[in-house]
Amino acid sequence: MRKFIVFIVLLLSSKFLFAQVQLSNAPMVNVDFNNEFYKEEFDSSSVDWPTISNFNNLFMAQNGSYYLNRKVKGDPYALICSKTLNLSAYQLSVRVNPIAIAPDGFIGVLFMLQESSVGGFIFEIGPNQNCRLRQVNNGIYKNVTGDIKSNGWIALQDVIKYNQNNTLKISFNDRNYDLYINNYRLISFNDIEYKNGSFGLLIGPETKASIDNISIFSNSLNKDDELTQSTIIPENSIEFKNLKNQIEKLQNDNDELLNVVERMRSKGYSSPDDNEAKYVSSVANYNSLKLKYDSLVTEFLNLKRDNDSLNLQQITIISSDQNFDQLMMELEALKAKNATLESEKAILNRKLKKLNNSDHK
Repeated sequence: MRKFIVFIVLLLSSKFLFAQVQLSNAPMVNVDFNNEFYKEEFDSSSVDWPTISNFNNLFMAQNGSYYLNRKVKGDPYALICSKTLNLSAYQLSVRVNPIAIAPDGFIGVLFMLQESSVGGFIFEIGPNQNCRLRQVNNGIYKNVTGDIKSNGWIALQDVIKYNQNNTLKISFNDRNYDLYINNYRLISFNDIEYKNGSFGLLIGPETKASIDNISIFSNSLNKDDELTQSTIIPENSIEFKNLKNQIEKLQNDNDELLNVVERMRSKGYSSPDDNEAKYVSSVANYNSLKLKYDSLVTEFLNLKRDNDSLNLQQITIISSDQNFDQLMMELEALKAKNATLESEKAILNRKLKKLNNSDHK
């Protein structure tokens, strides 16, 4: 009985989170979008659309297209523009070429994305010439289109084309939305929750695609319309680039951990108390500490550089700096923790090797 009550509470909570969307059978945006506001033709890489090449992803701008290859299973990968659209009305257009999409893969456009991804929409092309719209709210996803059986997908065999460009178009005005794919209107709806938000791309697992163009058109040159940074950190600053690198590293580490879990489960290690859980926990802790350690090393080097500069400029040498001393203590503590984790990893690896050898006998 208690489980049933919890289920009802969760169901009601979920409905409350997504209660703002009101669907319409007719177009809701009747505006002429004739002023080009933003255009990206991918002539080169940038902070928002970077070149990434590793075991999990290959993203690169080349010949006027942004090629995306999400190589691994598991979670999708998001590339979010650092700018927020503060426009009273706009049309966001993205030319997408779906090259190869796995059964659980997709290539999508994120829009009205809120800070820390607590809300927003995803307009996606999936396998089998399908398309859907999803909403995310505080980590919970809901299919706005389709039904439970289809997982939100709508079949558009006569509309969607693979290995050629498809234009995804989002028209917005006064919190009304019309969504089109190749001039076919997929859905129209009203949502009063979001006034503005950032935009970006979301690529699913084992998916290849290319983006030919991203453009934004407004209906006026209103002085209140602007494209602003969604973060207080300037995009060309060292802090911003370090943050981007940290996010990418964490996403790649998560991918690696998922691969470890899959390999271990394939060998039959599924108990919460077995070596799989201990190994993954150890790697996760190690990665977390290593990330903090690298960050502190950078901070230490910057502080040391500043101190060295001051020493050259001043006759009196500063004998002690509280921040400097505290940083050194944190670095030493992290070195000790890293050494412990390295030892734990080595022990677990030996145990896993023995288990694997016993499996082969």
